[in-house]
Amino acid sequence: MRPAKLLLTTIFGPYGIKNKYAEGLGMQMELFNNQITREQGVHSPRTNFFTFPLYFLAENLSSVSTTVLDFPTWRAFVRELKKGYTHVGISFVQQNVLKAKRMAEYLRKNYPEIKIIVGGYGTMLPDLEDIVPCDEICRGEGVSWLREYFGENPDAPIKHPIMHGVSQKYLYGFREVIDDSGMIFPGLGCTNGCFFCSTSNKFNNSYIPFLPTGESVFAVCEEGQEQLGVDGFAIIDENFLKMPDRARDLLANMEYHRQPYSFAVFSSAETITEVGVDFLVRLGVCLIWVGVESEKTLFSKVKDIDVRSLVAELQAKGITVVSSSILFAEHHDKKTLEQEIDWAIDLGTDLHQFMQLIPFPGTPLYTRYVAEGKMIPDFPYTKLHGQDELAFYHPHFTSREAGKITRKAFRRKYETDGPGVLNMAHTVIRGYETARADMEFREETGLSWNPGTLRYERSGNYQPDEFMKLRIEKMRQRALEFRPIILSSRIFAPNNDCRKKAAQVATLYNEALGTPTLQERVKSFALVGFATIEWFRIQVKRLFGKREILRQPPIRRVEYNTESSAPSRVEAAEIPTGLQHRCNPST
Repeated sequence: MRPAKLLLTTIFGPYGIKNKYAEGLGMQMELFNNQITREQGVHSPRTNFFTFPLYFLAENLSSVSTTVLDFPTWRAFVRELKKGYTHVGISFVQQNVLKAKRMAEYLRKNYPEIKIIVGGYGTMLPDLEDIVPCDEICRGEGVSWLREYFGENPDAPIKHPIMHGVSQKYLYGFREVIDDSGMIFPGLGCTNGCFFCSTSNKFNNSYIPFLPTGESVFAVCEEGQEQLGVDGFAIIDENFLKMPDRARDLLANMEYHRQPYSFAVFSSAETITEVGVDFLVRLGVCLIWVGVESEKTLFSKVKDIDVRSLVAELQAKGITVVSSSILFAEHHDKKTLEQEIDWAIDLGTDLHQFMQLIPFPGTPLYTRYVAEGKMIPDFPYTKLHGQDELAFYHPHFTSREAGKITRKAFRRKYETDGPGVLNMAHTVIRGYETARADMEFREETGLSWNPGTLRYERSGNYQPDEFMKLRIEKMRQRALEFRPIILSSRIFAPNNDCRKKAAQVATLYNEALGTPTLQERVKSFALVGFATIEWFRIQVKRLFGKREILRQPPIRRVEYNTESSAPSRVEAAEIPTGLQHRCNPST
């Protein structure tokens, strides 16, 4: 019996193109352009993220030769199968089930000896086995499942991959060559248990920590800085601050080692109020995603919280706020939905996601709607992306009109608050100025940080706050990174109010950082050039009835547990648009 050889792959591209396997709208491999900066045209960041869980799985198999194939074309997938695999794992979300079906059917026909394993959120489909031929279904936490399947110790220590988070990123048509951020995956699941949430229900309303302590998170940061040269990280965790002791410990480690790392995190409003905004600033949270869901406070996570005041405080102290709300909830009629959209826009967050209510299979919402006969019969799984048609009967809205209302909401947000990147620049420079003023006030009044209460308090033994000086310098650097976008955001603004806002932000930058240097001016004008080209490309697309420029993520292939004794990176000759790696988790 030959040794096991495993291929872990995502579904095949191209993405965002409507065909018999997938939808176009809402199904690009782009979080921002899909559902956050939608309708912002040239201002929308065009970002693809690596399928991080696959690398996490591969990193934690010690005895199986494993290859990760990320964003393959159909041709690349077919070519890869010729390399003698015993097992193929296909990861997919529910909307891409037909692509998983095609891949599995091809395997059954051409490689019947290969065992097919399916995983990801697509495994929550009730009729999955009738659609996708497979031998095994990984429905829960994947590391321990795969280890046990291949005869390894499921409770062995977790090894966290050290890698960048972004596959490619374009801003105003300019491709950023260097990704200055890393990815941290500290745990799975969420205990809030929202009735519509796939994550909570996939993991039985529980939380599975991979990095249970602040020290373990800090160790990943150190490795990321050493191996990748990054000091900013996206923390992929539904509610990272829900374990406040871990966050406290992380801050303590950063303070002790004088390393002011920065983080983008997800958090619920009630958790933010518990730890306090000053703690988040000190911790280095530069962006936070908060699910506000509804003004009607149907969820305990926002109950009795003044969301607008919380957002204002976060932004005033330099933390970019991404909010999200639900459209077409059960209590919505024509009037109340309009009021909810107004409320969400009035929050003034930097970025906002409007998401339709989706009864995802596997959630309590889906179970109830099926029992009540509210689901539209034979509604295709491919359309369950929350940006177009409704999958259920709503008493006040037709399925098809929902898409127009959703698009209009995004447009109103854009025209009211301007480009999201401009809002972020505004928040960053305000936060830098606030942090400097707060620092001066604390020095004058003798206030020191109390790690026990997570507050600044008067102390009989005041010492200069050297760590916050490092943090403020990091905030200044972040503000400088945003400065070049201000001119482009002004020139291509959707209206005069947004142009005035851009001018005001430019003034704030001049007051805080001085007039732009020659190098900064050159960057700004160069970005305008790229933005102009991008703007014209978008207009041409629209003349032909297409609203977007589609950019496909590059294919990436990484080998684990090969005979190679050290990590290396080489361009893949057989995959000209991507990257190939070879690495050994033991090194």
